[in-house]
Amino acid sequence: MGRSWRMQAVLPHNAQPRHFPSMRSALAVGIIVSAWVLLVADVEPVPTWFYVIVWYPTLVLFADRAARRSSEASMWIRPRVMLPMLAWSVPIWLLFEAANFRLRNWYYVLLPAHPIERWTGVALSFATVVPAVVLSSQLFTRLRGLHGPRVRITRPQLRIAELVGLTTGAMALVWPSIFFPLIWGAVWLLVDPYVYRRCPDWSLLGDLERGRWGRVASLLAGGLLIGLLWEFYNYWARGKWIYTVPWLEDIKLFEMPPFGFLGFPVFALEAWTLFHAVCVMGLAQAPSDSPEGRRPARPLWIRLGAVGLAVTFSIGTLLGMERLTISSTVPRLEDIPVGSAELVTLRGMGTEHAGALQGLEIRTVCALAAAEPTTIWTDLHRDRATWDRPTEAEVRIWVRAARRQCPGD
Repeated sequence: MGRSWRMQAVLPHNAQPRHFPSMRSALAVGIIVSAWVLLVADVEPVPTWFYVIVWYPTLVLFADRAARRSSEASMWIRPRVMLPMLAWSVPIWLLFEAANFRLRNWYYVLLPAHPIERWTGVALSFATVVPAVVLSSQLFTRLRGLHGPRVRITRPQLRIAELVGLTTGAMALVWPSIFFPLIWGAVWLLVDPYVYRRCPDWSLLGDLERGRWGRVASLLAGGLLIGLLWEFYNYWARGKWIYTVPWLEDIKLFEMPPFGFLGFPVFALEAWTLFHAVCVMGLAQAPSDSPEGRRPARPLWIRLGAVGLAVTFSIGTLLGMERLTISSTVPRLEDIPVGSAELVTLRGMGTEHAGALQGLEIRTVCALAAAEPTTIWTDLHRDRATWDRPTEAEVRIWVRAARRQCPGD
């Protein structure tokens, strides 16, 4: 092969007529259209749950489209593969939520008020992450045949990759205001060597060693696609996340700084590798035509223990999110501070923070626009035992939004 690049055609093995949409796809489109109509009409609970409501039928569309393109995609959407992937997707994404306790790069607003409903919504949202990465990559069949230079992989190089991953991850967590972008990529460098040692067929480094760049390329392209969709859907939802990325708070495409979209392709590599690490451990199944890729299931007691650890970690992280990254919930009418109703929905501020601002004699959007963010943040925390919420970045976001509404103040 040498160092040349070439493309091999990837032909679908189970091609179906493309001009006849399946009933499943038609139903998915109907759900998405209905959700948009109810969102515009402001019919609850659709605005609060909008992201979850539209993302699952979007996955169905991805799955149907991908299955018409390749037999590999059909293998991915089998229940024995997809259901464990949905389940393991939750703790996989919560790893990054746990890292965000230190990074403080995003927070959530106007989530469901009841804890059970809120946690259910969060879990359902996070369950789509890994399936979205896998299914979106299956859409780029033309990239799957991409071949290029072979990368020599040796044991010392694997150790170097792990050291680089550990170092960059530590830098992101120790100095988050400077090195926060390094968290995207650090996990892949740490985990993929583990997958390579036990099952090279599932390792992206193993692909590069064989000169097969197609899977990496399709994951990168799919990651960018779902990143755009994630942010587009999130922008219109009421229950949503908001970014507080250092240096880039003023420039946004949807809710994300444009620079941040570069992280989605890299995250796709991480999500793929983390799920396959779970498969390598015999805790989930991934489709494979290779005998090496068929991993026997672990004994029941090991699987139950692993599930118990994953559930414990997930619950602990969700509790941490309640304190550190969930900023507000859907306001109840009786909880809205008198005279401060317009503040409650400003950038998802919520009733608790609006009430705190009222204690500073800030009752209107224009009064907030006239104040200085640092002064507000200092005054809000002057008599508080905890400095968790709101963060100084949140206050800046409120004031910036208020000044757009009251530019003369």
